[in-house]
Amino acid sequence: MDTQISLINLIETAAAVAEPYANLTLAHVNDHVVRMSVMTESFYWHHHPNSDETFLVLEGELLIDIGDKTVSLTRGEMTTIPKNVPHRTRPGTARSVNLTVELVTMETVRLDQPL
Repeated sequence: MDTQISLINLIETAAAVAEPYANLTLAHVNDHVVRMSVMTESFYWHHHPNSDETFLVLEGELLIDIGDKTVSLTRGEMTTIPKNVPHRTRPGTARSVNLTVELVTMETVRLDQPL
């Protein structure tokens, strides 16, 4: 049995990002995808009608705005935003590097403002 195993160096992958915002697909696990988000600026308000979204911080601080509340995550912390919950993510430090896990078929619906 010949099994293909791929190795991804998260530190090198994050270091190679120069854009203010990047969302990179790293792996597919069953019907989910693991992505790396590298950001120095805010992402827009949105929600996902068909998937929860899990965030795990690797570097810096990630702020997740949910209505008038803000959840702060630092390195090694993780949370899940349930589907249909309007939110936006933004770095709480100069740069934030995060892993996200969600359905491969996740829809993102942009919002002008939180509901």
